[in-house]
Amino acid sequence: MKKRRILIAAFLIIVVFTILGITGVCLLIPNTPQKAVRFTILKNGHPIIALTETPKKVTGDSIYGYSGKRAWRYYEVKTEFDASNGEININTLAVNKPKAGSKFYRVHVVYSVA
Repeated sequence: MKKRRILIAAFLIIVVFTILGITGVCLLIPNTPQKAVRFTILKNGHPIIALTETPKKVTGDSIYGYSGKRAWRYYEVKTEFDASNGEININTLAVNKPKAGSKFYRVHVVYSVA
């Protein structure tokens, strides 16, 4: 009886983690600009920000205040995060269109030039 309870508990734990893993992967595959931004934030070591923030597109003349190409689309999140160099916190990333033959967007870390 006790062994059966342990097996049922182990099975439920495995099922829950499998469902969470599949859901997490589906949410973070960079096939849209917002998902690509979230995936980059996750790669920089900030899973809470990646899952809770909603990247919003930067519009208008605001894009001229950042390093990077004008053709890129810029997205920002409310919470600043460390950009893998340990010195500068940023909240804006640039997204480039997928390369030919790829479905995944490319994300670039950009810095404020002002």
